[in-house]
This record gives sequence, C-alpha cells and structure tokens, in this order.
Amino acid sequence: MKNFIVVVIALFMTGCVTPPTPQKVKIVSHEQNSSQALEQNNSVAIEEKKVVSEPKEEEGHIIENVFENELYFEKDKSVVDKTGVVIKHLRAYPWEKKALKRIYKKYKLLWSKRQSKTFEKILKEDRYASLCGDKLYWDNLEFEESEPEHDVLQSVLLLRYINNLSHGCVKWVESDGKIKDENRDKDVEAKYIFSLLPHNVLIEKLLILYAPKEKKFNRLLSEYKALIEFDANKDKIKDKRLELEQFKATEIHPNYRKREK
Repeated sequence: MKNFIVVVIALFMTGCVTPPTPQKVKIVSHEQNSSQALEQNNSVAIEEKKVVSEPKEEEGHIIENVFENELYFEKDKSVVDKTGVVIKHLRAYPWEKKALKRIYKKYKLLWSKRQSKTFEKILKEDRYASLCGDKLYWDNLEFEESEPEHDVLQSVLLLRYINNLSHGCVKWVESDGKIKDENRDKDVEAKYIFSLLPHNVLIEKLLILYAPKEKKFNRLLSEYKALIEFDANKDKIKDKRLELEQFKATEIHPNYRKREK
C-alpha cells in the first residue's frame, strides 16, 4: 500500500511540473508578408520560402526583414567582402546603396561605440519623431549584433532619419502608414553625412543641423509627445502629427546641394 501511494504521488508531481515553452524569435521577409494570405496548396514550395526568410517576432510583434535573403553569406560568392555582401542584399534605394558602397570601400566600419549608443537612444525614443515608415530598419537593428550588418543598418537609418526629419512624412501620416517611401527621391547629402562618422562627429549635433530651427517645431513636437503620453484620442494624435510633418516639409533646412547621380 505504501509503495502504491509513493507511485501515485510521484506521478502527480511529474504531471504538475511542466517546463515553460520558450518564445520563438522570427523575422518576416517582404515577399513572405505579401503572400501569407495565399492557400498553402504547395507545402514544399512554401517551406522553401520560409527557409530563405524566417519571420522575426517579439511578444507577438512581427518584424519585416530588410535583407532580401537571410542566407546571403552562404549563397553569395563574393563573401570575402562581408560588408559589400550586406549592402548588396540590403533593401535600400539605388542612391543609398551607391553612397554606402563608396564609403565602405574606404572604411571597414563607420560607427564608434559612443556614436552607436547615442543613436540607439535617439531612435528608441524617436526623439525627433522621424522614424516614420522606416521603423522596420530600427526593428532589424535591435536584433542584429554582427558588425557589418549592425554598422550598415545604422548608416542607412541615419540617412533615412535625416531625410524624414528635414522633409517630413506627410503622406505616411495621411495614409495611416501605408505610403512609406515618399522621401525616396529627396536630396540628402549622403556623401557628406557619411564622411563625418569616422571622425567621431557627435550624432546629436549632426541631427540638429537638419532639424527646423524655428521654435514652433519644438512646440509641435512636445505637444505631439504629450498627446501620446496621456493616451489621447487617436484622431487628435494623428492631426497633431500631421501638423508636425507639414511644418517639417515647409521648413526644409539646410538647402541641399544636388546629390551626385
């Protein structure tokens, strides 16, 4: 009888102790994002696509991958130049890639630890409300630790943040985030901006150069952030953000030189 009771207690305790299920981290590609709604008739083809670009997910938030192929180092024959391969497979505009290739031919890495830490803080709080439709690059940067990817992602994010800061994201706000590339053809001094990074330029001072100088900009920015903090009505927040972006768009500073084609 004693033995029987011991067995029952052991079985009961074994059943109660269940190890927690670990959360998976996933990343979703641009192509996978647009094809998720399709029926899974061809399971083999779908599985192959998943291998190319697994989704990245954190606490239920799906993050779109900014690299065209996660297995680029395995598949690309020019893997000797790791930074070059990263730029090649990065989803970026042609003029951005041209500027990135030019600067990384001269320098292996552009960012110091101090610059990276400062920029990370600015992006985390979105200090100038200028991530706009490029937040996916920041999401990827948070997960990326390897040197070439991290450095290149910071560089392209800096260009886009400056672009959005100095030209505004009016269409992005009006479309509720659907239009994400309204500044793709705006003139940004990419060559000049990148040339400052290896010389330990202070990121805060660099961004201030491209922010509107009028006091109204800081007032609108503070009012917008206050509405978010106090969980205001969504329409109120959108109206204030639209006012902020329209002000950015009309107060472009500085006047850009035409970038090299």
